[in-house]
Amino acid sequence: MFALATDAAPGRPNEDFVVATPEIAVVVDGAGIPFGGCLHGVAWYAQQLGVQTLSALVEKPGIALNEGLAIGIAAVADLHRDTCDLSNPGTPCAAIGILRIGEDQVDTLALSDVSIVVDLESGPEVTCDLSIEEISGTEPDAVAGFVFGSEGHQAALAGLVARQTATRNRTDGWWVAAADPEAAHFAHVSSYPRSAMVRASAFSDGATRPVDQMRCYEWSAYLDLLDKIGPAGLIGQVRAIETADPDGERFPRTKRHDDATVAQYQAGLTFSS
Repeated sequence: MFALATDAAPGRPNEDFVVATPEIAVVVDGAGIPFGGCLHGVAWYAQQLGVQTLSALVEKPGIALNEGLAIGIAAVADLHRDTCDLSNPGTPCAAIGILRIGEDQVDTLALSDVSIVVDLESGPEVTCDLSIEEISGTEPDAVAGFVFGSEGHQAALAGLVARQTATRNRTDGWWVAAADPEAAHFAHVSSYPRSAMVRASAFSDGATRPVDQMRCYEWSAYLDLLDKIGPAGLIGQVRAIETADPDGERFPRTKRHDDATVAQYQAGLTFSS
């Protein structure tokens, strides 16, 4: 079974989405210009991508995760290709991560910067596609030295978004789910023996900030914290760290708060408050 939690950045609709069966969790982090080319919006796209992808994986047990994702991407495109401009650069897209717990094998997929973490007897293994950072630069580096609301921060953010947009979904760039199912075949995938798994979880990038951007935790300690306080508690910890740095001076980042989502595979865990 999975324990799930998702929380919108304060004052905004939640563009993350999570859905699960007892064996499969799908975490989606939507992006795009609200209603830019699409009548439905980013949150709708994230929800539909999660549902359609999970449906494909359930209907075809054992199918490769990237094949299930390709079916999901195509199904969502079919839902709105007659009403929306799927070629518009502002049309919704999404990072997506999948964690499947099989009887003998654990499978993971990450397309863009959702993180799937499988903690093995040898330590945590992370499936995450950071091509966007390798090609366009990291968010902390892009806005370092600028506080939220300043002209410098706004200009740095605009430059980062322009670089990301120019290199998205092209063979020499980085890939994200949008309207072309071929993107699924650029996802990062891994598999591990179920017998070697200690614990496993999936996170949107808004929930991994304390590890990969702020460097407050190593993965093992972060997973220990998740075991103790559960997904909702972990997101609460993220919010506390963000709130304690309201201007982004200690932890440079593009947004004060980001949508945050966690799907934790449970093996008889009891959370403390």
